[in-house]
Amino acid sequence: MAYLRNKRTMGAFAVVALATAGAAVAAAEDLPKDIILDKAVEATGGKAALEKVRTKVISGSMEIAAAGIKGTMVITAAEPDKNLVEINIENVGTIKQGYDGNVGWEINPMMGARIKDGTEKAEAKLQAHFHEENWRDVFKKVETVGSDIVDGKDCYKVVLTPDEGNPVTQYFDKKTGLLTKVAMTAATPMGDIPSESLPSDYRKEGDLLVPHKLQLNQAGQEIVITLESYKFNVDLAKDKFDLPDEIKALVKK
Repeated sequence: MAYLRNKRTMGAFAVVALATAGAAVAAAEDLPKDIILDKAVEATGGKAALEKVRTKVISGSMEIAAAGIKGTMVITAAEPDKNLVEINIENVGTIKQGYDGNVGWEINPMMGARIKDGTEKAEAKLQAHFHEENWRDVFKKVETVGSDIVDGKDCYKVVLTPDEGNPVTQYFDKKTGLLTKVAMTAATPMGDIPSESLPSDYRKEGDLLVPHKLQLNQAGQEIVITLESYKFNVDLAKDKFDLPDEIKALVKK
């Protein structure tokens, strides 16, 4: 499902953006339950199609126009819970984040190498959960709390509480079932930051319907990510998700 795919991308930026217009509150007794997430699975291709995917490589570009920052990014993921995000920013360098099934980590030109722990590690683990159609495996509670208008679309507002980490609020188009917004409090080295992401430009890639654009904001910075290429069931190097030497050194301490 799209929620984890978007979270993987968000995880690179601790993303946030406000893009709602208006609100409509539905009576609690009229709100559907977890069928909304199952409908989202069907909207993006269906459980059978998602279960066939074992690895994925997503490539794209990012831009923070107000700061004159541009870069490229590659997200590599594999079942059941491995994830690597590589972001190359012009005149800054390469930021890498990963989860190898046990350790969440980051290497940043400005902050060096570090291991994630606590809530930040829990979020890295959630982002790495590969088979997003099996959302019940990682969320202990899912509650539809109302309706909102997101980018002109009437959407259900759903609060998901993971087994570990902070709750996530997601908005799903009532007509299409597609995810339109994700709001969360992201754990970062600078503290918790409210964050939002708006996926759009859904197009077919193979049997799956996936977003090709993410509009993000963090601390007043608007980030636009264009997802240009999706490759599924790619043969990955056996050491693709191995911890970098800098992280191995920290693990040994």
